[in-house]
Amino acid sequence: MAKIRVLHVSNRLELGGTEKTLQIFCQYLDKSRFEVFACGRMGGGVRVETLERYGIPVFIEPPDWTQLVRDYHIDICHVHRSGTYEPGSLPARRPGGPRVVETNVFHALDEQEGDRIDCHCFVSESSRATYFRRYGAQSGKRYEVLYNPVDFLEVSGGEKPFSRTIGRCSRPDDQKWHDVCLKSLPRIFRNVPEVRCLLQGATERVRSTLTGLGLHGRVELLEPSVYVKDFYQRLDIFTHGSRIGETFGCVIAEAMANGIPVVTLSTPQRKKANAQAELVEHNVTGFVCRWQWQYAGAVIELLQNESLRTAFGRRSYEKAREQFDAALLTTRLENIYVDLMDMRP
Repeated sequence: MAKIRVLHVSNRLELGGTEKTLQIFCQYLDKSRFEVFACGRMGGGVRVETLERYGIPVFIEPPDWTQLVRDYHIDICHVHRSGTYEPGSLPARRPGGPRVVETNVFHALDEQEGDRIDCHCFVSESSRATYFRRYGAQSGKRYEVLYNPVDFLEVSGGEKPFSRTIGRCSRPDDQKWHDVCLKSLPRIFRNVPEVRCLLQGATERVRSTLTGLGLHGRVELLEPSVYVKDFYQRLDIFTHGSRIGETFGCVIAEAMANGIPVVTLSTPQRKKANAQAELVEHNVTGFVCRWQWQYAGAVIELLQNESLRTAFGRRSYEKAREQFDAALLTTRLENIYVDLMDMRP
């Protein structure tokens, strides 16, 4: 029986959550049913080596990726992008295919070429709801919610001694770093003097802010890395905050999968995403702070309350297993692909 040939495409194959989602789906797709390829349309990046290690052929900056689709007889083009019109980001329409799946990262609308898309996948319920509220649903289109997957093979697993360690990781992008994560630290250090803080992927602005707060040398700064298992193993509490909010939040889901309670900041303001409040259930798997002044107190409470911290961590792991497991989500994606192949062109 012929395999379904799937090409996953993003602009680049760098460190971010979009690219990691592409990588994990490529890894987990059933190779007995699907032949899988990956493409960095505008460049490569740190994920290329991992993809190739899993035997995924990778194409970097193809001169004409629509021709690439034809040459390799691709059945499904799965494009990971913001959702807005990006010249050259979708394959040209032609009789007989390919089917086009879009992971719409920022619930945006492509008014110019959106008619080429057969299935829109949103990375959270709140993201899909925002899209419907702004643009409505188009007849004949398929709209799915497919959370970004967590690879549980990367999860540290097992119990670890409490070390009073807080921290977060992110790609080095100032939009991903909310000042509350930094400006709350002096109060946290005053109340829990023995606390340790790890920050991975700090930008120059973050470093400068820490120096201005007199915290130079008090916070351990780590370079960004695709290998995050050891980082999560060191944490007791994940301190999250994004200036633009999250349409999903891969680092939140990964922390939860490691049984780590999360403190985050809600961002319901206009034009900001707020899916972090969907992933983190307030007072169940962590704290979702409505106001910045609540943030330090939430972290301090978890540092000082062992039973609450343990309960949040256990429920975080359970939710991650139920909703973010790569094996489960990839099966759902495979079913979408098969349904699209059964559609009349």
